[in-house]
Amino acid sequence: MRRVVFVRDKMNKHSLRALMGAFEKWFPKRDYFVMTPEATLTELLPSDLALISFASASTHFYKDYGTKLKLLHPKINTVCGGAHPSARPEEMLKYFNAVCIGEGEITLKNIIEASDNSDISGIIQGQRVENLDEYFVFPRKRISLGPIEIIRGCPSVCAYCQTPQLFKGKLRYRSVETIAEEIKFALSRKGFADVRFIAPDASSYYFNGSVNENAIENLLATVRNVIGEKGKIFYGTFPSELDPKGVTLELVNLLTKYCDNKLIVLGLQSAHPYMQKMMTRRSGIDDTEKAIELLLGKNFEIVVDLIFGLPYENEETYNETYKFIEKWRGKITIHAHPFEALPGSKWENEQPTVTPLRLVNLVKSLAGIGKVFGHTIKPEKRSCRGRG
Repeated sequence: MRRVVFVRDKMNKHSLRALMGAFEKWFPKRDYFVMTPEATLTELLPSDLALISFASASTHFYKDYGTKLKLLHPKINTVCGGAHPSARPEEMLKYFNAVCIGEGEITLKNIIEASDNSDISGIIQGQRVENLDEYFVFPRKRISLGPIEIIRGCPSVCAYCQTPQLFKGKLRYRSVETIAEEIKFALSRKGFADVRFIAPDASSYYFNGSVNENAIENLLATVRNVIGEKGKIFYGTFPSELDPKGVTLELVNLLTKYCDNKLIVLGLQSAHPYMQKMMTRRSGIDDTEKAIELLLGKNFEIVVDLIFGLPYENEETYNETYKFIEKWRGKITIHAHPFEALPGSKWENEQPTVTPLRLVNLVKSLAGIGKVFGHTIKPEKRSCRGRG
C-alpha cells in the first residue's frame, strides 16, 4: 500500500481541500500526507503516490517542479489534475506519470486503488460529481479551513473563462444543511467564524431561471444562526463575486441584512454591447449600471472587473469602456486584468488586442485616488484589431 501525498501550495489549497475530503470519504481508516512542493523534493519515498493540482497561472512552476521531481525521485508515481492539466493533458504527461481530466473526487478512489497494485500512467477521465453533499468541505484528519464551495458550474459561458468548459452541464449546489454542518465542524475545531463562499456567481445559488432570493436568504439566515452575531459572513465578494444581472433590490437588501462585507465585486470586462455578445456574457452595461446604483444606494463599495486587451476589441468598443470609467470615476474601483488566452477556454487560441493610450492613462490616473488595482496595462504600438 503506497503512501498518498497531496502536494499543496498557496494557489491550490481550495482544490486540494476538496480532494482530501474525498479521500477521507473513500478511505476513512487510511492516513495521508500533505507536503509543500519544496518539502516533497527531500521527504518523498520511492514508493509514494504524489497528487498535484494546479491552474494555468502555476503551470511554469509545476513544469519545473515535475522535471526536478523526476530527476530526484524517478520511481515516485505522480498524478496531476486541475484546470490546466485538464486542458493540456498530453503536454503535462511530459512532466507527470498520469493526468486526470475534469473533476477528481470520484476518480480519486480508482486512482488510489489502482496505484496500490501498480504505477499509474496516461490520461484518466474524471467523473462528474452530481451531489456535492456527499463530500466533506473541510477534511477531518488534516484541518484545512477556507471558503465553502456552494456552486459548481456557472450559468454563463464566457469565452475567456475555463470554468464553463471544465464544469459543463447543469449547475450543482451544496445544500444549506450540509453547509451548516461543515461550519459547525470548523467552529468546533478552530473557532472558525468568518464564512466565505466559492461561487462563479453568488446570485446563482439554486438558480431557477432568475435569482432565487428565497434560497439565498435561507442560506445566509442559516449561516448567521450557526455562527452568531460575532461571526462574519462575506457574500458577493471574493471568491463569490456577483454577475450584475443577478443584482436585484431584494438581493441587495439580503446582503445588507445578513452580511458583513461592505465591498461587492461585479464582473463587466468590457462596456460595449458588441463585446458582451462576443464574450457570450449574460449581463451587459445596463445591468451593471443598474447594479451599481442599487449597491451605492445601500452604501456598498463596488469593485468592477475589467479585462484589457480582449480579442475583437477596437477603438469603438474601447471608447465605451473609457466612457464607463469616466462616468463612475471616484464612485467605484476598477480591478484591471490583462487578457490571457487560458487553455480550455473558447478563446484559448485568440490574441490580445492593444489598449489605446488614452484608456491606459485614464486607468493609471485612478491610482492617485485609490480607485484601481490589479495588473498594469501597457499599450503597444500596433493598432487595434477590427471586428472582422
